[in-house]
Amino acid sequence: MSNVKSKTAAASSIETPKSIESAVAVGRETLEQVVKASADAANKGYEKAVAMTKENVEAAVKAGASVFKNYEEAMSFNKENIEAFVRSGSIFAKGWQEATKSVFALTQEAFEESVVASKAILGAKSMKEAVDLQTGFVKTSFDKVVAEGGKISETSFKLAEEAFGPINERVNETVSKLMKPIAA
Repeated sequence: MSNVKSKTAAASSIETPKSIESAVAVGRETLEQVVKASADAANKGYEKAVAMTKENVEAAVKAGASVFKNYEEAMSFNKENIEAFVRSGSIFAKGWQEATKSVFALTQEAFEESVVASKAILGAKSMKEAVDLQTGFVKTSFDKVVAEGGKISETSFKLAEEAFGPINERVNETVSKLMKPIAA
């Protein structure tokens, strides 16, 4: 009888670390998916805006011969377009750096929490206590990943809007400049 109990205790102590590892893996995988989805959304939005702006600027340059009165005016206009792209790139780079810091901090915090939870689970006095601890950790981790993922997505979209502000201003100015000869 005591032999059966020792085998059961040994089996449960072997299963617990595997359960902990799987919980940590699930939490890490979920976090990585949220981060990847946010980064992909931001990158796609940025690429789309750059492509649209490039097309509009190219169209404006082609039509510019009839809009600009002289070479200096055309060069000044193009210089302002380039400066808008540089400002946009600077805003995007700074924002992306901040977002990356947030993601790394979140990842480090999640790892530290998983280590603390693993120690607590390994120190559990019963299988029920270990399962309860693990369940609580997984639920807390999942809730945190969902909440932080939402914040990261929101920050990414806000960053895209801010980064494209200077470009949008130039596009609007280009359109108004092109419309003046048509209205006249």
